[in-house]
Amino acid sequence: MRFLCRSCSLVLLFSLACTSCGDDPKLVEKREKQKAEISRLKGELALIDEKLKNLPPDVSTELSEAKQLSEKQSAEVVGLEAEVAALEVKKRTMQSEFDAYQAKYQVK
Repeated sequence: MRFLCRSCSLVLLFSLACTSCGDDPKLVEKREKQKAEISRLKGELALIDEKLKNLPPDVSTELSEAKQLSEKQSAEVVGLEAEVAALEVKKRTMQSEFDAYQAKYQVK
């Protein structure tokens, strides 16, 4: 037990002796450079965060909805054009039948 107390005391004294020697100038310089780098990076992060906050809202869902609507309307236009063509054919047919009827039964 006494040996354990003595070894703890020696370790404590050794650690105090090491810390009391002072900081290594190279380590101090490295620490200061790291602090400066951390400050610079924090500033850059703040700028990037501000830029991200100022971005326009994401409109990709609205764009996809607009594309779907456009495709739907294009298909509808194709269908209507076909219907118009069919009606024009029917009109010409009916007009020719009407002309034939008028020629056959002229009003006197």
